[in-house]
Amino acid sequence: MSDSSLSQSADERELSEWMRAAQSGQQASYRLLLNRVQELLKPFVRNALARAGLMSSSACEDVIQEILLGIHSKRDTYDPSQYFLPWMYAIARYKVIDYMRFSKKQASSISVEESGILDTLEAPQMDSPERPMDIQEVLELLPKKQRLVLELVKVSGLSLQEAALKTGFSISDVKVTIHRAIKTVQKRIQEVKRHDG
Repeated sequence: MSDSSLSQSADERELSEWMRAAQSGQQASYRLLLNRVQELLKPFVRNALARAGLMSSSACEDVIQEILLGIHSKRDTYDPSQYFLPWMYAIARYKVIDYMRFSKKQASSISVEESGILDTLEAPQMDSPERPMDIQEVLELLPKKQRLVLELVKVSGLSLQEAALKTGFSISDVKVTIHRAIKTVQKRIQEVKRHDG
């Protein structure tokens, strides 16, 4: 077993214990839990925002605070017989997606779900060797034109108009190219899942 999986299982045991104690009213355990969760969330949120071209220290802090509030408001829904980390990362994932969806920097009319960004936001797996595909791996699956447009809009964060100006394509061509790129990526991901399964 690797050092990272040992660390993760230690986190899981500790966090689960603290959450169970917090649910029974132990505030000290709850403070320990939230402090440790915050440490775990920082690299997760930074990575997710960077992949979407939205990374800034203030954005990272804002999203982490939203996740902590989400954990606090949903704490009664946690089933103490289940793993804590998948529950925590599910909340984190949707708070990140909410931020992406409503960010002013997301000038594109393509939604977060359509863009395939969801596929890059999988939480660390507890017992599975599978990992989400890195954004560079996803881009390398695409033809040159599709890769260029997707990088500009979904990685660099340019608007459709800005991407059109930069490439010399029309806005409608940029939209169609993004749509085709997304379809290509989704098809490839399904092929990989079938192969791995």
